[in-house]
Amino acid sequence: MWLEVSVQRIKALLVSIVLLVFVFSCGRATASEVRVNVGDWVLAASAGGTFSVDAGPLGRLLENGRFWVRQENGLRQANGWIIRPVKEGLVIRTSEPKMEWKLSVSGDVLQIASTDYRSIVTADAPSKIDRILGRLLDKQGAHVVWSGTGEVAGGYGGSYTRNPSFLPRTNPDVMYVRLGRLEGAGFHSLFDRSTDTAVDFPEDSTLHRDEANNDILKVTMPVAGNATIRVERDYYTRVLGVPYYARYDDQRFPTSPIVWSSWTSYYEAVREQDITVNADWLGLHLKPYGFQYVELDDGYDRGSKGEHYWVENWDETKFPHGAAWLTKYIHDRGMKAGVWLVPNSYAGALKDHPDRYLYDKKGAVVQDYSTPALDQTNPATFDWLKHEFSVLDGWGFDYYKFDGEHALPKYAPTVDISRLHDPNADFLKNYRDRVKLIRETIGPDRFIESCPAGTPLNSIGFVDSYFNGDDLYNNWQGSYPLFSSITSNLFLNHLLVYVMPGEGIELGEPMTVEEASRKRPPIVIETEKSRENPMTGFGVTDAEARTLVSYVAMTGVVYPLASVMPELPDSRVQLLKATMPTLPIMPVDLFSRGNDNNWDTFRHEQPDYYIHNYPEILDLKVNSISGRYDLVGLTNWRSTPATRTLDLVSKLHLDPKLRYVAFDFWNQALAGVFEKEMKLEVGPHDTRVLAIHPLRGRPQLVGNSRHISGAFSVLANNWDEDGLVLSGKSQTVGDDLYTAWIYCPKGFTVQKMEGNSSGKAVKIEQNAQRELIGISFRGGGEAVSWTVQFERGNR
Repeated sequence: MWLEVSVQRIKALLVSIVLLVFVFSCGRATASEVRVNVGDWVLAASAGGTFSVDAGPLGRLLENGRFWVRQENGLRQANGWIIRPVKEGLVIRTSEPKMEWKLSVSGDVLQIASTDYRSIVTADAPSKIDRILGRLLDKQGAHVVWSGTGEVAGGYGGSYTRNPSFLPRTNPDVMYVRLGRLEGAGFHSLFDRSTDTAVDFPEDSTLHRDEANNDILKVTMPVAGNATIRVERDYYTRVLGVPYYARYDDQRFPTSPIVWSSWTSYYEAVREQDITVNADWLGLHLKPYGFQYVELDDGYDRGSKGEHYWVENWDETKFPHGAAWLTKYIHDRGMKAGVWLVPNSYAGALKDHPDRYLYDKKGAVVQDYSTPALDQTNPATFDWLKHEFSVLDGWGFDYYKFDGEHALPKYAPTVDISRLHDPNADFLKNYRDRVKLIRETIGPDRFIESCPAGTPLNSIGFVDSYFNGDDLYNNWQGSYPLFSSITSNLFLNHLLVYVMPGEGIELGEPMTVEEASRKRPPIVIETEKSRENPMTGFGVTDAEARTLVSYVAMTGVVYPLASVMPELPDSRVQLLKATMPTLPIMPVDLFSRGNDNNWDTFRHEQPDYYIHNYPEILDLKVNSISGRYDLVGLTNWRSTPATRTLDLVSKLHLDPKLRYVAFDFWNQALAGVFEKEMKLEVGPHDTRVLAIHPLRGRPQLVGNSRHISGAFSVLANNWDEDGLVLSGKSQTVGDDLYTAWIYCPKGFTVQKMEGNSSGKAVKIEQNAQRELIGISFRGGGEAVSWTVQFERGNR
């Protein structure tokens, strides 16, 4: 009997131990909180009626989570929690109302289930500056391909770099970007920049930024029986196909640069005087607006066979004063100097050191840009590169454009690997070590643009921008590679690298082929001839010029110029001034829209019949001192006029209960007041740009003449309800006339206006267009503070 009792007691004790082991293996259970670890996830719930979720490298994903049930009279909170840990998560029973809820983790999916289809979960999602709202890849959407160019495929018989992508099922005609922190309406996904991790909430979830704490997003998630939150680790590398991930550090380059390149207007026929003439014009006309870099492209150092020596063979006929003189010339005008080169190649050591070069399987030296290609596995090549870039840096170059930039032994199948200095080298590591050496030689303050020649983007983490597209040429059809580059690569911009969309947009007025033959080097004409058939002339229309500058300015990519700048008419110069400087705009759409990257598309096609995935709506969501509003570009890609109807609710995710005022930037006019939609005409190849603000029921700032964004130059913007005073502060440029546009609803009239700068009165003139009031002044390049006193009364 004693033995029986003892055995029973031992069994009971063992059961207790097992239960304790289970509880402690799942998490720590206390009277107030139960925690469960599932892999590297942590779920916690407290008897007080809240839960939290930590998800692996993300850390805290949700906190202050609560359960609700929708009833006829509103939401009822589920109270009276009894929490039970289970192997895969937590089970929670509530007494008011009587329900069961379950939080369970499987892999990187959190599933929330309940016994009522009317259930709702609310929680706070931490969203500091590096955890951003976005639209993720929709694998159920239309399939497209993010492709590199055909350079390696055509030049060496290599392969195209192609990664699958998808257009979203919802609003595929819209591309979303942001300036400032995104509020959240319409977007249900997060991306964590520090860990390359994405979080996708159910589509019917709403995320709104907490007005009291902008580092918190308020999440509301319906749970119709079940709902899932998916975490995508290594989002850029595993899901999108980017070979490396590194968060771009923008401390030195907080916005993308503005660069004039000699390539598209001169090609290798460029001369010293071409650089100086354009530099003089740029310094005088655009530097005050944010212009920065003058870049000398190919044409300064070729040998008798077209080969390159980079630092050893500057053409004294074309560049009689040399490189150091040229960079000083540019620096003296307040700008920075750039240069083009191909680090993979160098002709100067072939005779004395043939062992330092690459050979193909037939025994010939491999050529890269008409120049013998170096064996990057040879330590002597690293020594040469350190010397080469020390010389270039000593000459004063600030900006480097690298072409043909990839690991040749890996991507060129013609290379005879057996003749390498180290045939067993890890070619990608070797390549990244080479780029790292260059970066260390020139230092972190120099800007590097890289063109990967159609290979993967393997120098992410060391370079500042990528040109991953085909060259532009000098007319509207020649601008299509720019749009392809922006729409296919924008998901990288400012997050991993800046996107260089092409070596210079053409903004000159239309010219016939005959006229261009008299004004441009022959190679400019021959290049266009190789790209399109029939030739359509040179230059762009006013509408096409507006579309070009609008797309660059509203996406935050590198601003590339290439026109013969002194030839630009004033109307085109004003377009440039109104879209400079570049701003810290980031993508919301975190996926590629795909591209085709065919060099000779328009030898076989015409724009009206060219199928592409360019958006018709570009929605820049602005959150700045100037206000919280949508800057919308509506583009007509066709050659005939179009009528566009813009649905403010479904396309822009605006509140259907509000009314909106739209300011037409390019026309500097009021487009009207709208509720759920607006209709407008868009000319051929034109882009209408509208700043769409929610109506405040009182006078409000809706735009300015200085910058397309409506945000740049606005240093203050305040409304005093008691005094009925709208006040602001605006940064002017030189003696340019600055106009701040104010929407003044009926029931308000202007009583007086005042302006001052540095304690001195500034004259302000008023220009009224119905409910739109323009206050104009000149500030001599200083910031002008202004006030407009209103009074209530009919106008």
